[in-house]
Amino acid sequence: MERTKILYDRETMRQLVGIFKVSSRTVRDALSYKTKSVLADRIRTRALLMGCKEKDVEVIKKANTHK
Repeated sequence: MERTKILYDRETMRQLVGIFKVSSRTVRDALSYKTKSVLADRIRTRALLMGCKEKDVEVIKKANTHK
């Protein structure tokens, strides 16, 4: 299973937080596609325009080891 995320650096994070007046957690969740909202879409679009790149990452589901 793959999921897309947007790769960013510390300076880009700082700029996005300032531009959108949100927390770093909001930006992080938007760039990892954990949130789906108009604001998240705007954050992702701006990050891509700033030169960030999308990357597909493999998601490995953990087996339930508790009985």
